[in-house]
Amino acid sequence: MRLPQFLSLCFCLVCGLQAQAQMERTMYQVFEVDSAQTVHFEIAGEYEILEWAGNSILVETNVQIWDASREILADLIKIGRYDLATDSTAGPNPKQVKIFTKHLNRKSIKRLDGQKCLEIAVTKIFVPDTFYISEDKQRLTRKGG
Repeated sequence: MRLPQFLSLCFCLVCGLQAQAQMERTMYQVFEVDSAQTVHFEIAGEYEILEWAGNSILVETNVQIWDASREILADLIKIGRYDLATDSTAGPNPKQVKIFTKHLNRKSIKRLDGQKCLEIAVTKIFVPDTFYISEDKQRLTRKGG
């Protein structure tokens, strides 16, 4: 008789944990830096810079949100909360490029009932191996330039 009760308890625990599961999405952006001698970053949140053999900058942003619906995450993506952009004042062949987060100061996410949602956004920036990466990871300088 204890086994059915134990199995019922396990089932309830598993269902309860799944109800608080996170929503997750990974987004990609590409930035051409063919003529750039330097690239400056102003990125919100955690980010990591990795070298790769490509000739453009590839940005991968992984977002996880707990206690939120799919619609909340979709709306945050739609308004560009995690988007990066380049300095629009640069000409067609800029020597200096600035890549920045459009929404640098991100406010806490709240549901309609006022409860805050836990949000983790991690960005990986893949840069061409033709650049040196500064120690503070905020600037790239083209090798041989």
